Amino acid sequence: MAGGTGFTVNPRELTAAGTNAVAVAGKVPDETAKLGDPTDKAAASLTGWKSGTALQRCGTAWKTLLDELAGTMKDAGGHLVTCAHTYVNADHLPAPVATDAPDPFDTRIVGFNARIVGGSPIDHA
Repeated sequence: MAGGTGFTVNPRELTAAGTNAVAVAGKVPDETAKLGDPTDKAAASLTGWKSGTALQRCGTAWKTLLDELAGTMKDAGGHLVTCAHTYVNADHLPAPVATDAPDPFDTRIVGFNARIVGGSPIDHA
């Protein structure tokens, strides 16, 4: 609905964004693993100081948060790819067909001696 109140979806862009998010998320754990050694060395140089303990806790918390972010990015990226596939598949599905249903109001068409049954007029003449 370009130009309307809706939105336009480009499945290729959704797929690319999702794939990139999954790829970046996959690199985060390897990078956060590298935080441990420098943090440990810096904290060890501050042995006996409260800041050494605080630095160690900060490094651990930072790694934990980044690893959780990577998991969230991976999930979101996967959802974007799935969403893109859903849009593409929906474009290839046949149009929905209305099913016959009884008319609970006994609708009559003015000018016809007919009653609507299951979506089709029935002539009683």
